[in-house]
Amino acid sequence: MRRLPGLIRQAFALVWEAASRELLLAGGLQVAAGLSLAAQLLVMRRVLDQAIVDDGVPDLAGLAPELLLFGVLLVVVAAAGVAQREQQRTLGEYVQKYTTGRVLGVSTKVDLIEYDRPTFHDRLQRARVNASVRPLQIANGVIGLIGGGASVLAVGAALLFIEPAILLLIVVGGIPSVFLNRLSSRVLHAFAVRQTPGDRRRGYLYQILTRKEEAQEVRAFDSSEALRQEHDRIFDERIVDLKTTVRRRTLYGILAGVMAAVVTVGSIVLLLAFVRMGRISISDAAVALAAVVLLAGRIRGLVASTGNLYEGALFLEDFTDFVAAEQHVSSRAATSGSISPKPLPAFKRIEFEGVGFTYPSRTEPSLQDLTLSIEHGEVIALVGENGSGKTTLIKLLAGLYRPTEGSIRWDGSDVAEFELADLREHVAVIFQDYARYFLTAHENIAISRISQVGDRSRVLMAAERAGAHQFLSSLPAGYDSLLGPSFEGGSDLSIGQWQRVALARAYFRDSPMLILDEPTASLDPRGEYEIFQQVRRLAEGHTVVLVSHRFSSVRAADRILVLEEGRITEEGDHDALLARGGRYAELFGMQAEGYRGAPN
Repeated sequence: MRRLPGLIRQAFALVWEAASRELLLAGGLQVAAGLSLAAQLLVMRRVLDQAIVDDGVPDLAGLAPELLLFGVLLVVVAAAGVAQREQQRTLGEYVQKYTTGRVLGVSTKVDLIEYDRPTFHDRLQRARVNASVRPLQIANGVIGLIGGGASVLAVGAALLFIEPAILLLIVVGGIPSVFLNRLSSRVLHAFAVRQTPGDRRRGYLYQILTRKEEAQEVRAFDSSEALRQEHDRIFDERIVDLKTTVRRRTLYGILAGVMAAVVTVGSIVLLLAFVRMGRISISDAAVALAAVVLLAGRIRGLVASTGNLYEGALFLEDFTDFVAAEQHVSSRAATSGSISPKPLPAFKRIEFEGVGFTYPSRTEPSLQDLTLSIEHGEVIALVGENGSGKTTLIKLLAGLYRPTEGSIRWDGSDVAEFELADLREHVAVIFQDYARYFLTAHENIAISRISQVGDRSRVLMAAERAGAHQFLSSLPAGYDSLLGPSFEGGSDLSIGQWQRVALARAYFRDSPMLILDEPTASLDPRGEYEIFQQVRRLAEGHTVVLVSHRFSSVRAADRILVLEEGRITEEGDHDALLARGGRYAELFGMQAEGYRGAPN
């Protein structure tokens, strides 16, 4: 109960921020309905007073105005109820849009390193689910609280006018129901928190079993049954836990119903006793009896709305905590220094000074004590075996991560003093696991510089440079064709064609630095040759950082960096590294031998 006022204030503030106009309208309808109920009771009391005459014959003509007013009040209550229900639905949509937008705002701006933390995914899961399913409950709770409170106050005022003792009994008797509803809400919230990791894993297994990306391998390995069994096992554990939760909530609900019944029956008995004592008249007793039944129902509704609001607000805490916590870490400097308000200037030299990086899920560093410099206009190649730190290095260079040790400097300025988004403005990066956007071909390319999405000529130029223009222009609607098989009318592409579209994105962004992670992995030898000729031409006036396992692709680089266990162990051009006879020469020889031994 101590936390309930704060949670309710939070819920009201959320609904107000999302849709203040709709909240005022819905609240006004509820207040009007509550006042109409109280007016009905007072009108009925007047009708009964005039109807009970000495000869027992009511004067219908004299009662006509009161009866007409009573009918009008009935229509007002009914109309307000219908309008309020429809308004609640609209209000819920507004709140859902608002909360979903807040979650999207945080998840798209938070530092990428957070996605390597399981706790972040748990918080994101609860915030995402609650942002989509709880807003209607919160909106209904807020409106129900307004309406229930207005009705209870209005009907209670009428009952107070007739017999205060009955009102006191009903109000006091409703307090235990509030506590029971609170316990019920806490039980459900605890269940949701316990089940979050399992729900995430079950959702992941569901994706594996339903997405196209995994479908061919799942069938090729005949692993669907085992994955399905694991999915069902996690679901069964959830259901067992849910049954325990439901039993406890059912018990609390039954106890609340018993308390409500005791209060209602006790109020009726007390009314009858007052009539026998002559404390109130029969007409007052009849109206009070109607008020008791009406008020008991409204209090139950108010308690239920409070319980729903409390339950929704508990889940709302997951949402607000996620937004607040992640906003604190989003795009902040790694050091305690303040972020510079000035944009990061274009660079002439980038220097890594003793840089180290360790992922949150690992204890061993992926990069350690790494020192290097990159001059503007250079073509740098990174080679090394899997796990040597190549991808981590380019993610630091692209402004996706901050180093956990050491510093990165652009012309002497520590990038920790700038927003990561400012650094990314100077970089175009295409990863080996590039995204395939099920958007139009034009949007797939222009998404890398979305502010210039309307520039069709630049899109065409980027596609030409990446070798994608011929197959994109031949699609049914050309560059306005949807790509991918997920939506009606979409055209799927080969792996190599998708990779050329990804390269076109990098060209369209036209940033001073181009980072390519295995840019030709899905291309045939001719395509690989064409792309690297294009990369060499692009290097004029640009800095290119290339990651590749194909040594034929890196021979033309100005410098080749060999990484092993997160360190740079060799550096030089192709001829110098071969002459040294070190790790690069060994890997080059192994790959050349593999090509010679490959079947024709």
